[in-house]
Amino acid sequence: MNIRSSLKRKSIFALVGYMLLVIILVGSISYKVVEPPVRHSLEHGLDLSTQLMSDQIQLPLNSSIGVLQSIVSVGNTGIPQHEQEILLHSLFSVLDGIAVSGGLWPEPYSVNPKVEYTSLFYNRASDGAIDKINSWNNPETGGYNKQDWYLSAANKPLGTVTWSQVYIDAYTQVQMITASSPYYVNGKFAGVATIDLSLKDLIEFVNEQAEDFGLGVLLKDGYGEVITEHNFKLVNGIYVSKLSFGHFNWSVDVINAQKLIGKRVYEIISSVELGIIPLMLLLVLIGYVLINRYLIRPIAVIAQKVDDSKQGGIIDMAYNSEDEIRHLIDTFNQKTVFLEAEKVKAQASTQAKSSFLATLSHEIRTPMNGVLGTAQLLLKTDLSEEQRKHLKSLYDSGDHMMTLLNEILDFSKIEQGHLELDRAPFPLGSIMGSINSVYHTLCTEKGLLFKVYSDVSPDRWYMSDKARVRQVLFNLLNNAVKFTSRGFVEVNFKEQVTDGTTFLCITVRDTGIGISKSAQEKIFRPFEQAESTTTRRYGGTGLGLAIVKQICELMSGSISVKSESGIGTSFEVKLGLEVCEPGSVEVKVHRKLNYEGLQVLIVEDNRTNTIIIDGFMKSKGFKCQSVENGEEAIKIMSTTHFDLVLMDNHMPVMDGVEATSAIRQLPGDRKNTLIFGCTADVFKETRERMMSAGVDCIIAKPIDENELDDALYRYSEKLYQFHSEQVVTPDVTDFEELLVNLYVSIENKQYDKSAALVENLISSFNEDPRDQFAEVLQRILECLKNHSEPEKEDIDLITVLVADKCH
Repeated sequence: MNIRSSLKRKSIFALVGYMLLVIILVGSISYKVVEPPVRHSLEHGLDLSTQLMSDQIQLPLNSSIGVLQSIVSVGNTGIPQHEQEILLHSLFSVLDGIAVSGGLWPEPYSVNPKVEYTSLFYNRASDGAIDKINSWNNPETGGYNKQDWYLSAANKPLGTVTWSQVYIDAYTQVQMITASSPYYVNGKFAGVATIDLSLKDLIEFVNEQAEDFGLGVLLKDGYGEVITEHNFKLVNGIYVSKLSFGHFNWSVDVINAQKLIGKRVYEIISSVELGIIPLMLLLVLIGYVLINRYLIRPIAVIAQKVDDSKQGGIIDMAYNSEDEIRHLIDTFNQKTVFLEAEKVKAQASTQAKSSFLATLSHEIRTPMNGVLGTAQLLLKTDLSEEQRKHLKSLYDSGDHMMTLLNEILDFSKIEQGHLELDRAPFPLGSIMGSINSVYHTLCTEKGLLFKVYSDVSPDRWYMSDKARVRQVLFNLLNNAVKFTSRGFVEVNFKEQVTDGTTFLCITVRDTGIGISKSAQEKIFRPFEQAESTTTRRYGGTGLGLAIVKQICELMSGSISVKSESGIGTSFEVKLGLEVCEPGSVEVKVHRKLNYEGLQVLIVEDNRTNTIIIDGFMKSKGFKCQSVENGEEAIKIMSTTHFDLVLMDNHMPVMDGVEATSAIRQLPGDRKNTLIFGCTADVFKETRERMMSAGVDCIIAKPIDENELDDALYRYSEKLYQFHSEQVVTPDVTDFEELLVNLYVSIENKQYDKSAALVENLISSFNEDPRDQFAEVLQRILECLKNHSEPEKEDIDLITVLVADKCH
């Protein structure tokens, strides 16, 4: 935009015109004042001199009141005294003029109940150094709260200023005066603030004025005491100009000591100045009106318009001058239009990204179901040791890939604000037991020491999202184990209550590779790791800690890190959790079920997925049939009775939601058939649609056989609604939760609870009392009933024996 008229040029022309006008006015008025004979009497001139002198005396005294008010403001804040010290030291560092010392004098014992006097008194030395004086804090001096300058201000209304008599400083032998003012914290009197003023320069100024203008001066304080006297000699008939001034009530008496021409000149100049002041004020007012109209007002209107357009919109105002303000308005409007267009693009991009991630999740999970499913099936076959090793590597690699995918999806949900927290009661002990059972083994395999310390009872219950708390812990522990090759990994739990909110504080420490100071700033950023070599050496998306940070903030908490390279790392997490009443954890002993004779219908359009699911189900004893879409499923269910339907979601002709709704409308008992939704789409909306359509349970792809077994057991009553349920040998994985609870209760010395869990094990296996397993369980039970800790060898042995019995 071409600026035709510059604000800068306008301001220069206005300034030149203003100065010319002032010069003309001053010259004209001075001429009119000087030209006539002296029209003012000696008395009037003397009064004027007295007034001017009092004004000059008041100026430094009044400015000192501003310093005193600043000290009062520091006292009123009620901040800790060490912070007040910093503020007062800074204040006295920049002071000049007649204020030489001062500070805060708190009420005795108000700062520290054990210390009577805790004043903050600072003195500015002649060389500019600021010294803190503590001598007044010695109770043997009698106490500063008994001094007149303290008592005169104590408990007075806020803003009151009292003045002491003029006194001679014991150290500098200089005349001084002290101003005192009370300060209050939360409406309660907290102490007195003071400022000490040196009158040396003030007295010298008065004497110089008196000498220069041939005056006799007598200056007194508010108590009638003489501050200074210069050439003040009274004779009969002499005119004395008397004046009391200031809220400190000083008085000055002035006489003419000599008849000098300079006195007449002074009177004339003073008259000229008094005549110019009103005109100067008028000119300032006119200048302000002009500046307000042409500069301040347009800018204020622009600011208001900008504030009104935070959510979009342009500045619409009448401004006709082609200057910088016009340029600002037009440029802002252009930027606003551009940003609105970019906002629309960004929203479209976000929506496209969400759709892409949903598609990505489904498309990756579908082939991974084939990879992981085939690996699980093959692991059940007769394999050589080398084949089993390679196959296990294949499965672990695929499982790791799914972990990375889940991290990306989790972060996408957080980024879009779609991550929601569940609320359900859970005991802290269940989480402690989980990490004990998982990471004790992992650390032992790497030769690391793993320990869990807790100041919180494992019987403490919280109302929050247990899965997200586990996710935070497991992510931090995974990193700790991954990056530690020697030493230890430990977890510490404690509680902290802040402003009525209970925080579970978790510290995860390790002796691993550590994190450099520069890298600590970016480890919580998405897609970043501490060093570029970390990704190459250890892998990962760099999203884990970013997700942990977001979960912590979602739980009104925080996460911080302390680390040194080569020494180790400590992560400190605070999670805001609601404490709730203890509930009960039901320990279920799962049984493997006999599925012989049960029929399952596999509704799946992907041939590989059909083969995998068919292999899973046939290996369990099911009879399997498969169709490629929902329409075919409805047709076959109209003629054939099935005990279970495994329903995919995304299919041609008719998808899983429509097919499930149609099955629930079938006549007779077929509409009550057990339906598991098997989908590679893990987004919440898809699951909710399938559940609303009538599926009983969602099994995510890639299918985990343990998850499938758990679902079959949980819904066994509906699975066997047309048959009688049959139970076979228990599986070791079915006893994992029971064993974890047993180990946790023994570690917490809850012997009665531990004994009940051991009795549960004994009744579950119903072994011959002479069997080694039964003997070990009986030894442990006797120890627990006697409230003593069983032998560690026996505890370790039952884990091995349970596995042997179940295999």
